[in-house]
Amino acid sequence: MSEPRPSVERTSRTVLAIAAVVGAGLAWVVLSSTENFGWSVPLVPPFTAVAVAVLAVATWLAARWMHRTVQVRRAPVEPARAIALLLAGKAALIGGTALAAGYAVIALRSLPNLDAALPRERAISAAVSAVLSVALAVAGSALERACRVPPDDESGDAPGAEDGESGSPG
Repeated sequence: MSEPRPSVERTSRTVLAIAAVVGAGLAWVVLSSTENFGWSVPLVPPFTAVAVAVLAVATWLAARWMHRTVQVRRAPVEPARAIALLLAGKAALIGGTALAAGYAVIALRSLPNLDAALPRERAISAAVSAVLSVALAVAGSALERACRVPPDDESGDAPGAEDGESGSPG
């Protein structure tokens, strides 16, 4: 009898929904608290959008590399690198989802005051950051999917599986 193969499941929709609720909830609490204390709500700095964009591009490039290596060429990947990329993909997916929800709340809370310059700037920068956060989540999902070990062509099993073990993600 052979040992069971380790596996990691894809990030569930439930986890993503929780991340979105937490991101939106935290943004709502911070905005409500600053308004209740009479403080001005800070702008979303433009650097935020740049940082999220850089992370999204880096994650997408890692997903392309991993897809070509594992899915197309079917070449082995060093286990530590594969695990690190899988975790990076999961982090980008969950973090991007939470950030997108939080920035969406900031943008939506700024909509009633678009006639003033500061709320309009806040809404625009938050909306751009939200869209880029969605791109980060999509890139994270692609990286997570690229880390999946493909089944063998002949048996439908994962490479190296013995005695009819089926392939598992991760």
